[in-house]
Amino acid sequence: MADNVKDYLKELVAFQSISSDESMSDTSRRTAEFIESKLQKIGEKTKILENLVEGKNPLILGILGFDPHKKTIMCYCHYDVQPAAKEDGWDTDPFELIEQEGYLFGRGASDDKGPIAATYFAIKELLDEGDLPVNVAFLYEGEEESGSGGFEETVSANRDFFGKIDGLLILDGGWFGDKRPSLGYGTRGVTYMGIEISGPKQDVHSGAGGSMFEPMDDLIKLMSNLKNPEGKILINGFYDKVNPLTDEEIKLYDDIEFDLDAYKKHYGIEQLPSTDSKELLMNMWRYPSLSLHGIEGAFSGPRAKTVIPSKVIGKVSMRLVPDQDPEEIAELFEKYIRKEFEKLKSGNKLNFQKIVVGDWWYGDPNNDLFRAGIRAMEDYWHINPSLIRGGGSVPIIPFMEKIFDAPAMGPGIGQSTDGAHSQNERIRIKNLEGGTEVIKLLLKNLK
Repeated sequence: MADNVKDYLKELVAFQSISSDESMSDTSRRTAEFIESKLQKIGEKTKILENLVEGKNPLILGILGFDPHKKTIMCYCHYDVQPAAKEDGWDTDPFELIEQEGYLFGRGASDDKGPIAATYFAIKELLDEGDLPVNVAFLYEGEEESGSGGFEETVSANRDFFGKIDGLLILDGGWFGDKRPSLGYGTRGVTYMGIEISGPKQDVHSGAGGSMFEPMDDLIKLMSNLKNPEGKILINGFYDKVNPLTDEEIKLYDDIEFDLDAYKKHYGIEQLPSTDSKELLMNMWRYPSLSLHGIEGAFSGPRAKTVIPSKVIGKVSMRLVPDQDPEEIAELFEKYIRKEFEKLKSGNKLNFQKIVVGDWWYGDPNNDLFRAGIRAMEDYWHINPSLIRGGGSVPIIPFMEKIFDAPAMGPGIGQSTDGAHSQNERIRIKNLEGGTEVIKLLLKNLK
């Protein structure tokens, strides 16, 4: 029986709840059952909810407190993790929590089992102190690392379980740096597309090169014409709905510490597109981007393979910002590629795959929820937190804001160097324990 946050996290990390591995579905279910059993000890109404999409991991719902005179704050986390194995380069067994020099190492320590443990003990300690300042709802999923399959359908069908919700704590993020706490107020949306070029009915020996239109030739030309050398995206109409930058928004970047030298060192790069830290942050957070990810069907192994592939699919993602519409961007993308393909006068066929489409999230850092979070972090860490956005995409946040009609906020718990998704993932003990205290203070401030 875990009697402190570290012991509870150790038990959680031991579950190999890898959502991308179907062979781990039983383990993922046991993880959900374990978390739900803990919530039952402090909660008044909890249950494991079957995912409405077949083969996807269950959700965990819980409510603690039904006082109509109190606000109800929902805590969101995910219990699934990325794959990990010692042979991948871990120094220790990734599913055995190890303490070293003030840190706890293990898969999920920071993303997202650490936040689950911190949330549980924050609520438990508030109850032990004799007063829960707000009603608390829990919504934990087991598919976040694999695209949150079935989340929207399942939550929508069970919306009435929760009743009125006044605020959402998205406990699935960390600090922007290592020395200063952060509160997240936005993420970019995403439109992820596949460009499919097909030609001959099967792969062809390259000795036939020059006698046919090669699908790879067409694809490379199309993908290379999506951005200019300065990085501007060339899709017609792509920027039309990007909100203009306001003076109020600019001020949010004035107080963010972004060490460009440390950033370059972290990624092992020598040069950045700009030497202005504020400009780079905006490029990463508040402006859209386009990235090329790979070519399916192309030869990628060592040595030589003298084959002309019969079909190739180029993978392209676009990160989107207010007020771009992900579905509209998909249409603009297809229209642009079709026009460029016509210029090639190729005998090959063009098709598209819409792989992922998700909305952006942009919160209000001046609302009551953020004011409570800022004060909690100031009181515990004795420093004003950074207000940050994210360059990635978490489409469930705007979905949750809409279905619960409540504002969201992302209180960071771990540090930026925790290595979520990477080898030797960790969380600083000071952050795990501090995160517990910040959640307690935050809920008290919302009373």
